[in-house]
Amino acid sequence: MLVTMLLSAEPQSDAFEQAVKALGSGDYHASEEGFQKVLSTSPNHLGALQNLGLVYARTGRLDLAIATYRRALALSPNQKRLSMNLGLAYVQQEDYASALPVFQAIVKGDAKNIAARELVATCEFYTGRLAAAAAHFEAVRSEDPKNLDLLYLLSTAYIKQNQAEKMYPALGGLPREQNHFIQCRAFNDAGRPDDALEHCREAGSHRELGKVLAAQHDPGALAELTASVQQNPQDSEALYSLGITLLQENRVADAANALERAKQLRPGFWGAYFYLGKARLQMNQAAQAVPLLQRAAELNPRASVLFYELGRALKATGRTAEAEQAMTRVRELRAAELENDVKALQKR
Repeated sequence: MLVTMLLSAEPQSDAFEQAVKALGSGDYHASEEGFQKVLSTSPNHLGALQNLGLVYARTGRLDLAIATYRRALALSPNQKRLSMNLGLAYVQQEDYASALPVFQAIVKGDAKNIAARELVATCEFYTGRLAAAAAHFEAVRSEDPKNLDLLYLLSTAYIKQNQAEKMYPALGGLPREQNHFIQCRAFNDAGRPDDALEHCREAGSHRELGKVLAAQHDPGALAELTASVQQNPQDSEALYSLGITLLQENRVADAANALERAKQLRPGFWGAYFYLGKARLQMNQAAQAVPLLQRAAELNPRASVLFYELGRALKATGRTAEAEQAMTRVRELRAAELENDVKALQKR
């Protein structure tokens, strides 16, 4: 899980000190009020801006966080931790194209920053720069050889380039089950589910096997995902995958229950809100679907499909003008997605 970093500054007022304490204890309402109070009299107070951005990020208002971080960076451009938080906010929105130059700038000024180097490679991966991503992951791997997320992305990058053999040296030092677990995920996410199945079974992961079977519309998916949830009722990813699979099987009420549990366990993830909103729409509960889909769009404001479903829900509740605004956003985002896809193909 990505976590933004707490930033501090020299205490300049009682209001600022109290707001920092509230932020440290997780009282985001009080900390937001405190930092806003400081900024009302000192609009260029760097510490208040830095930490207000954290409040916004930790409460899922990522557009506000990004705007606040940028405002702070305009006052103090060389704040590496602040730049890192800005990049992480973009990553939380899955806006890897905007995050990439932020992390690249950090690495340019601090070539030994392993976290920033890994994030550069991650952004390259998700923007289709697979060869560059693999090269950068390999460069970092010797310094972080047991990072399973890194190894998964590296393996997936190689498989997508039809170079699967290149991942085996990186995975060679792992325990057997971890090795198979990563290959299971990597082959599946690279669009090779048949190759993934063998590794999922060898890894003994009900969740990952269920996800692969679900992608193939195999009826065995429900049993595997149900077993995974029974094994670990707090596994939000298993609950999320189970909810989507139940929704595809038209077991809408059961899907809504699973997705509601996933949302409660991981309240900052847009996907649970989105699919739960879709379930409410299928249950003819458009009024309940609207706030769920609005929250999904707040957390991931660059995904056209979210605004499409939001538009449907708004229209079903008679909010025609708002529905048209959502559909206008769909058209804008789809045009941008097409442009980005073309650019990504040109860079491969």
